Amino acid sequence: MTPKTLGTARLEPAPLFSDPWDNELISGLLSALNPPLTSHPHCISWQGNVPNIRPRTTISMGKASLRVDCILGEGAFATVYQATDPMTSERMVLKVQKPANPWEFYINTQLDVRLQPNIRHLYSRLSSAHLFHDGSVLLGELHSYGTLLNVVNLYKCGSDKVMPQPLVLYFSICILHMVEQLHSVNIIHADIKPDNFLLGERQAPVLIRTTWTTAWSSSTSDRASTWSFSHEALLSPPPVRRQGSSAQRCRAGNRGTTRWAGRNGTGRS
Repeated sequence: MTPKTLGTARLEPAPLFSDPWDNELISGLLSALNPPLTSHPHCISWQGNVPNIRPRTTISMGKASLRVDCILGEGAFATVYQATDPMTSERMVLKVQKPANPWEFYINTQLDVRLQPNIRHLYSRLSSAHLFHDGSVLLGELHSYGTLLNVVNLYKCGSDKVMPQPLVLYFSICILHMVEQLHSVNIIHADIKPDNFLLGERQAPVLIRTTWTTAWSSSTSDRASTWSFSHEALLSPPPVRRQGSSAQRCRAGNRGTTRWAGRNGTGRS
């Protein structure tokens, strides 16, 4: 029997949705806010450029004078300083970003609104944002005991070489709980990795750097994307096709990599 020739079927692509890492999209979302983000009492716009901030200097930030103590970390788009209010001796973090990143402060306000007060401490808190023509300065709370990556590397340099399994399990449970709480209020953190967890005086780690966080509405919460990750740079491509729940798929690889780093002592310096 001669097989029938099948016609070429033209399959319609699965629905796509916007890339949440697109700068134009983020700018459009911020400009559409009503009331605007700049109406927030702790979001202050300044004429001019970011002031010259360096260690062992005193700067004026709003009504406060702050003494810049040291650099805590440097990245491609931001430098993080430790600063002290000489009037109160309160220590804090200054995150200097170029170009400006008001989205991070917006997400901070959404964490305040959406999360229950009893779990808000699990995520970094910003006290104010200062927006300049060429950048922004975010003021936030200081956590004094380094990052989860620092802990992994301390064990790596010790005699045991790896973090004890009970401690790995504890941190894994904390991470899963924190991510679950974010997803329950329709927020995705897109950069889960050991150096984005700070350790302070509380027993649980604190998730930081919500620069890459994305909020989605209930109308799009069933949409998903194909995610990829690598050990060096855990990056997400633009979302592509509908394949399950985004809350289930987002950053599963990053959480696994974080647990792997603790268990196998493969943290990055």
